Amino acid sequence: MEQKNKIVLFAFRKSQKVFFDNILKNCSKENLKIITSKKSFSISFNALKEIKNVQLNHACDFAIKEFYAKTNIQIPKVLLLVYFNIFSIINFLRYSAVLDNNYSKMLIWNGGKFRQLIALEVAKSKKIKVYYFENGLLPNTIVFDEKGINYYNSVPRDKKFFQKYISDGVLPTTLVPRVGKNRKIFKGDKELLPVKYIFIPFQVDYDTQIISQSHWIKNMRMFFDIIESIAANSIYHFIIKEHPSSGVKYDDLHKRVKNIPNISFRNTYSTQELIENSLAVVTINSTVGIESLLFYKKVIVLGDAFYKIEGITYGVNNEKELNFLLSTIETLDLDKTIIDNFLKYLYCDYLISKNDAMYQVFCQKLLKDRL
Repeated sequence: MEQKNKIVLFAFRKSQKVFFDNILKNCSKENLKIITSKKSFSISFNALKEIKNVQLNHACDFAIKEFYAKTNIQIPKVLLLVYFNIFSIINFLRYSAVLDNNYSKMLIWNGGKFRQLIALEVAKSKKIKVYYFENGLLPNTIVFDEKGINYYNSVPRDKKFFQKYISDGVLPTTLVPRVGKNRKIFKGDKELLPVKYIFIPFQVDYDTQIISQSHWIKNMRMFFDIIESIAANSIYHFIIKEHPSSGVKYDDLHKRVKNIPNISFRNTYSTQELIENSLAVVTINSTVGIESLLFYKKVIVLGDAFYKIEGITYGVNNEKELNFLLSTIETLDLDKTIIDNFLKYLYCDYLISKNDAMYQVFCQKLLKDRL
């Protein structure tokens, strides 16, 4: 019997395939193989007997929420459920065909989307250890984690860990600008910023961070409604910036702010400019929250986030708690030492730097504890 020691790099997009190609160039090709989901046409009928033992409902639930968030088309949920159930079973049979029993490890992007969730179920059924990667949490970095991504990652959540952590590492001071999807809203003149404002970075409505890790704010329009309610009795201005990667347009919200004196969009400013000039940052669970800590800003987190840690950020679970924190924002404590320790742990110990050596680092991590 062939030893169970092969490693699969499972690509769901062309960009992931390119990344994997670079890993292979820096790693022994003997036990590594790239599989591209869109080119995997075989079906394992033997896997039909495993259907009753796997949890495909999580993938279907995500797919339905993502569909509504992306399209706003009100197709009855029951029809979508039937469609995605069938689609998930087909994909499970497809992925079961290409993930044979000789694989011991799998590298996958994010792991929280529809097709990826199905691949994880296949991996679980075949006892394949999964490793996750995604864009980094700080400038010019990338994530590699054996546990998961974002809220599900392996970063410690104990305040005491970061109080004791020591590093002489140097943190970045400049953010990498996010490029918009060729939309005019990110170009043009910069209107003056208010003297005192709270920065509200929008996120992508159909991202896993919102669909799976935001329990009381389901989309950016709901986020806007909450900020509008608080702004009605606030002395502060609220500045919103749309996410450059979002395909959702908020023309209705742009019309609404014309009648709200202390809420406005400032899409033409860079995220760094808006962070640096703000009093505080309110985010659901965006990477902007982590970036804001680089500039010692008070960060209020509304959703599930691994950096929702006492002493580092302020977590709230409803509008009432958010309103109270914002009313006292200028008197809240800010412990720069523990924030520095947290960021240095991420930058120096957890994240992988984007440079010529990163593919070799991926290779070493994948081959560690080789069977």
